Amino acid sequence: MTDFLTPHTVKQQLQACHSREETFKTLVTLSKALPRLSGEEKTEDNKIKGCESAVWLIVEEDAGRRYFRADSDAKLMRGVLVAVISLVSGKTQQAIQETDLKAELAELNLSSYLTSSRTNGVLAILKRLQN
Repeated sequence: MTDFLTPHTVKQQLQACHSREETFKTLVTLSKALPRLSGEEKTEDNKIKGCESAVWLIVEEDAGRRYFRADSDAKLMRGVLVAVISLVSGKTQQAIQETDLKAELAELNLSSYLTSSRTNGVLAILKRLQN
């Protein structure tokens, strides 16, 4: 299972950004923490529908806890995936469902990067994570 940065660390890094450019650089840096999926893993079943960029998400369970692997064809989206996955990785399904992921994401200063089409994609990712 992949160990992601803790939600606290990701939140700290993103909240420390004081400009759109800093946020972009931080997201690109975070994107490097996301291991790439293989071509065989990038299936239609793993693909998130509704995203502007191609995004794939794989859910793995171990001892009742869920772990996520994801990939995207866009660096920015890969950085967003690291932020999102840091909020839920290693939690039980019930804990994930009880987490207000929209509120958690709102605290990460990503709004300037979440255009309406990207917001729809992120909402589709959140829905997949919670189901």
